[in-house]
Amino acid sequence: MVHLYFYNKVFVKKVSLIALAALVLFSACSTDLSVIGDYKETMVIYGLLDQSQSKQYIKINKAFLGEGSALAYAQVKDSTQYVNALTVTLKRIKNGVELSSYSLTPDNTIPKNPGTFYAPDQQNAIYSFSTPSGTLNTDSEYELTVKNSETGITASAKTILITDATYTAPVSTTPFFNFILAQNNDYTYPVRWQTGKNARLYQLIIRFNYIDSTTTGNVTQKLDWVFPAQKTTGLSGGETMKNDFLGQGFLQFVGNQLDDYTELVSRTPLNVDLLLIAGGDDLSTFIDVNKPSTSIVQEKPEYTNISNGLGIFSSRYSKAPFSKPLGKTSRDSLACGQYTQHLKFLDYLGNVCQ
Repeated sequence: MVHLYFYNKVFVKKVSLIALAALVLFSACSTDLSVIGDYKETMVIYGLLDQSQSKQYIKINKAFLGEGSALAYAQVKDSTQYVNALTVTLKRIKNGVELSSYSLTPDNTIPKNPGTFYAPDQQNAIYSFSTPSGTLNTDSEYELTVKNSETGITASAKTILITDATYTAPVSTTPFFNFILAQNNDYTYPVRWQTGKNARLYQLIIRFNYIDSTTTGNVTQKLDWVFPAQKTTGLSGGETMKNDFLGQGFLQFVGNQLDDYTELVSRTPLNVDLLLIAGGDDLSTFIDVNKPSTSIVQEKPEYTNISNGLGIFSSRYSKAPFSKPLGKTSRDSLACGQYTQHLKFLDYLGNVCQ
């Protein structure tokens, strides 16, 4: 998606240059005009620091434009990747003083699906470094520097980290998720939290874990109910946010997403996880700028916080899952309710509802 966005930008600019060339052709005597200017090296960098993760990844490509087919260029490794030419470092800075520095190395552990752009490997496109707990600190600023050792071209960017949010509902002592209450079809289940510092976006995901028991064995599955992202009003933290929803909505979602199939014998509900993802201010701006246009004018402004390059370097925080099993009423409703009875879930006593 990142590659496709950048390719579209290049393509639009190329088309504009061609249109300009046609205009000149009809208004001047000379028909010799090159629409491809001198090569200018442009790094395209994407990275989100997340101290809740044990490893950080930065994706680095280069822009390309030349005579002939852009699709042909895209399949050439050297067109999009810096082959063994980059030095990538991350510095921790507090009150203007550098406290530590980390070197990022090429990483080929994340496969890329075949497509428009070169795909066999990403060893020279993805850089990473390990971050055990405590490596990244919310009291500091982090500066990313990428240098091409062959040309001397350097790009850089800075970001700050997001602090943890705090759930206010459900509370930590909650033993079960009771989405359904007996004799209350309009029960609204509350999910609420206090925002962390430096967070601009929040997105809630309710993950339902279960086991499919089939004629050939058991398979652990998961189903994600993703809620729309919300924006904070400020970056200082302590703001109350919520995603309250009708308890029946959970059953309706499961019923709409899953199907019965021939090999399925039964389904066993496991824990439900609340996952809360936060995004930084620059990331929020980048997403807003690149949303689909709703006007006749399709040209978009170009947003980047990369100095001497393109892309985005910001922060994200993945809150540890709030995980609980379903309560008795909710589990029985999953097994025997109108939305999900056909899916062969086991009830609270371990039976398939007939």
